[in-house]
Amino acid sequence: MIIQNYNYTEKEISFLLSDTYNGDYVWVGFKQDGTTCTLKKVSANDPLQTYFSIDITTDEIKAGVISGSVIYIALDDPLLIAKRYSLTNPLTTYVDFTLPSGIDEAPIDILVSTYVYFLIPGNGSGKHTKIVKMTTAGVYVETIDLPTIQNASSFINVGTEFWVTTYTNPAKYIRVFFSGTWQYTINS
Repeated sequence: MIIQNYNYTEKEISFLLSDTYNGDYVWVGFKQDGTTCTLKKVSANDPLQTYFSIDITTDEIKAGVISGSVIYIALDDPLLIAKRYSLTNPLTTYVDFTLPSGIDEAPIDILVSTYVYFLIPGNGSGKHTKIVKMTTAGVYVETIDLPTIQNASSFINVGTEFWVTTYTNPAKYIRVFFSGTWQYTINS
């Protein structure tokens, strides 16, 4: 086995995402250096070979997901919840997703289906978990509120339901479903 070490000049990495759309790539998000974070698309076989490098004025790139020919990245930012970039032309083809009113924490996870969903963790006193639903064009649709849930860690989408996990002790997994209104059940 050969182990190789690749060193970047940017700050520490906040996320990695594999991209197999028209090749083998990795998207690398770097933590803030001054006032910007850097998002790079690099070769999966030689991570020092950069195809795109984008400076984003934000506090941190939190998560990312690829759907079709675009990448969505969740941000810790006072104005934006996310950005959407073209995988092949991210320098000129992107969409800003405005942070919805009432959301005061950065998303920690993203899911994409017909809509884009952002998991808001509910960390800290007086905060609780939420799921923000937006169109793929960045238009706010609704916030799914989970008022008795805190410290969410991740979520998945199974059909028309979500399953949310927490960092609580004991850990919980929550089934979120629509039955006239959004409802949820808690499992420990």
